[in-house]
Amino acid sequence: MIHDISASKNMPIAWKIDVKKHELTEKELKDLNYQINKNNFEIKTNKEQDYNVFFRFDSNNIGVKINEKNLNRLKEFFDSDNFIANNKGTILDKDAASFVAGWFSNIAYRENLLAADINNDGELTGKEFKYTFTVFSEAAEIVVNEKTLEEEIISSAIIGTYLPSMVALPDGESMDISKALNISLNDDKNLDGIITFGEYLGADGKNKIHKYTADCKSSDERIKIDSGNIYKIMNIDKFKEKELEELKKLAALAKLKNQGLKSLTNDEKKLLKDFSLNLKISENKLEELVANDKLDDFIDFTKEFKKDLSDTKLIDIKV
Repeated sequence: MIHDISASKNMPIAWKIDVKKHELTEKELKDLNYQINKNNFEIKTNKEQDYNVFFRFDSNNIGVKINEKNLNRLKEFFDSDNFIANNKGTILDKDAASFVAGWFSNIAYRENLLAADINNDGELTGKEFKYTFTVFSEAAEIVVNEKTLEEEIISSAIIGTYLPSMVALPDGESMDISKALNISLNDDKNLDGIITFGEYLGADGKNKIHKYTADCKSSDERIKIDSGNIYKIMNIDKFKEKELEELKKLAALAKLKNQGLKSLTNDEKKLLKDFSLNLKISENKLEELVANDKLDDFIDFTKEFKKDLSDTKLIDIKV
């Protein structure tokens, strides 16, 4: 099935937490090397405690398992003095450490993988995964192509991120912080700390991707399960013009909050300008709300709108 994401390919579905750049002191490096040799880390990022990359985060020594492909990408992207060889692997410093720590923080705390590991064995299995926040929602519609007479998914916007997962992992499947970190690093194609919908789906040059029904554990054959990713399509109808306009405003607000004013297109700026005028809020006030992290409180007005969306079409995607 063709999935046209022209309208939503640049919208973020996940982003790293900002971690201040820090250069390891001689004492910190000595302490980190000692913990590496002892393989003694308070936070378990995989069950085997098999780590090859190490860094400092919030006064903690962290060990993770990063695959060779992602590690080489990091080494090509950051300066060579950001990497210190160790007999167990690689110690990250400066910008590289800040970058990986940012994704680690997003996974462990914002997505809640650390706390969801209830038995603290280093991996999430079964119901533990229900307590993570790894879902995002895409507004879309299914239409029939007049030429091919085949169904196509037409994406409109990403309207929700970091939503509760609410489902258990199937028997025999597991997730851990190291595995999730590798997924995030792989999806962040340009290593800018933001995963867009297009990056996540691997869109081609025409802003379309092709997805086909695979081994499906649902009675709905339009649900695709592939490599741990679940694409769930439900209650899909055509959006009304007014609903699309509101969705675009919500998406622009989310983009403003997560990526800043400079990231907005002229159309998105116009949407927010009209939005601000309608609510009698100046552009400066809107920027102030974002700067002071008060935008979430401000957009409580969307609750009624979100309620109206309960019978509309959503594609929930769980990482």
